[in-house]
Amino acid sequence: MAEEVKLQKTVYDPVKFVKVVDTSFKTFAKPVPTEDTDTVEELFRLYNKLYLRVPIEGDINSHQYLVTESSKLYSQQVQSIDVQPLLDEITQLRQQLLLANQEIQALTVQQSK
Repeated sequence: MAEEVKLQKTVYDPVKFVKVVDTSFKTFAKPVPTEDTDTVEELFRLYNKLYLRVPIEGDINSHQYLVTESSKLYSQQVQSIDVQPLLDEITQLRQQLLLANQEIQALTVQQSK
């Protein structure tokens, strides 16, 4: 029942094979370069679209995270120029309050005598 099968192997010389047979690919197309759609305009388009859905607080993916990361690049020296006169006024008012409290205390001590 068993049949005898004869196998025959043909070996080609590699140097002659490359000269006779074209081994380059002809059927595959060259890859088409893809355009990078990640642009600043796209970022702000998505930000405006998703603004209300972004959580306010959080270590990542939040408005707090955006402010923290943006603050690394943009210092708010403009605000400090606006704030400094107010801080000076607060200091002056505190000094006036201290003097007024000292006068009140002195008058209270005089009346108790």
